[in-house]
Amino acid sequence: MEIGSSALLFLLAFTFFFTFGTGQNSNPSPTASSCSDRGNFTAGSAYQANLNTLLSSFSSITANDYGFYNLSVGQTPDQVNAIALCRGDVQPDVCLSCINNATTEITSACPNRKEAAIWYEICMLRYSNRSIVGVLDRSVVVGLVNPSNVTNAESFNGALKNLLVDLMSRASSGGSIRKFATGNVIDPVLQPIYALEQCTPDLSQEDCTTCLETALQEIPRCCGGRRGAQVILTSCFVRFEMERFYQEPTNETTSNSNNNNNTSRIIIAVVVPVASIAIIIVCVYFFLRARKKKEIVESKIRRPSNHF
Repeated sequence: MEIGSSALLFLLAFTFFFTFGTGQNSNPSPTASSCSDRGNFTAGSAYQANLNTLLSSFSSITANDYGFYNLSVGQTPDQVNAIALCRGDVQPDVCLSCINNATTEITSACPNRKEAAIWYEICMLRYSNRSIVGVLDRSVVVGLVNPSNVTNAESFNGALKNLLVDLMSRASSGGSIRKFATGNVIDPVLQPIYALEQCTPDLSQEDCTTCLETALQEIPRCCGGRRGAQVILTSCFVRFEMERFYQEPTNETTSNSNNNNNTSRIIIAVVVPVASIAIIIVCVYFFLRARKKKEIVESKIRRPSNHF
């Protein structure tokens, strides 16, 4: 679904701006919600029954390591489709706890709606009566901004832009189970920047890039020069802060780094004792050699003279 500049301005008129936290609370208050005007269902309808069944199903699903789930219940026209996504650095048990919390809140936030979405700091949940898996959706734009300003906005914004463009490339090139990237830089005047970008992994690389580009375009408008901000779209989100707010993900690079560290420890454990023994042997050798020379000299000094 393409969005023109006038549509974006209309959406931004309904954007929410407020401060947000940094902890991984499994039962937080919703960050934002979107109640679509695509239609309502009536109490006791087949659609409501399918929706209730779908939402309750999340409590019994098995956790996975990448935090993305999609479920469908029922048949057209009463079929309900849902997507749930956790931030890429969140542990599986914390992820499911957040999603299950969302299943109880979303119908309260958007009663009787056939399509709705709800976001928390570490997870999101979305359902609809239409197909949503693998479909780029930028119909919702939510901005969350830290009210404090940075010391040097020009330096900060330049470094932030470069970081976010790099993360966009890394996140969009992720596989079909995770499109997620984090990174940090220090700008020329020593202001630290930590950032995170993520798409729902069912999107193609091209659609993920398109979604993140839309988010990045909004940052100068809503959040330029601020210490932190987040732009949420239905299919992706971007966040940056001056303090690290995410956990470093466990990945192959981390594993290789740990393996290299372990190898270094083994090398040190072997080399240091061997070197110490070698040094001791050398010292003993020179000590004995010096002692022998001393004994020879003393012997020569004590030898009787032939002149007497």
